[in-house]
Amino acid sequence: MTALSSRKRRVRHDIIMEILKTAKNGVKKTHMMYKASLSFEQLKQYLNALKKEKFITEESGIWKTTEKGLHVIEACKICQRLLEEIP
Repeated sequence: MTALSSRKRRVRHDIIMEILKTAKNGVKKTHMMYKASLSFEQLKQYLNALKKEKFITEESGIWKTTEKGLHVIEACKICQRLLEEIP
């Protein structure tokens, strides 16, 4: 079994959460790309979607999670805690 086949495939919301968490304090696109383990093209698609929904903003090459994006992070944390309580 190779390392690639043993890795769990990430779901979309996990990737979005990683991007939003990484951009909490402002970050360049390259740092976000490496932190989220995405190609440039993949990251560009996610950033466009998140920017359209106003979860993230970009100014002078720095991407930052918006207040709305921070609410998404908190809501997802609550959901995750609730799901962990299920036996």
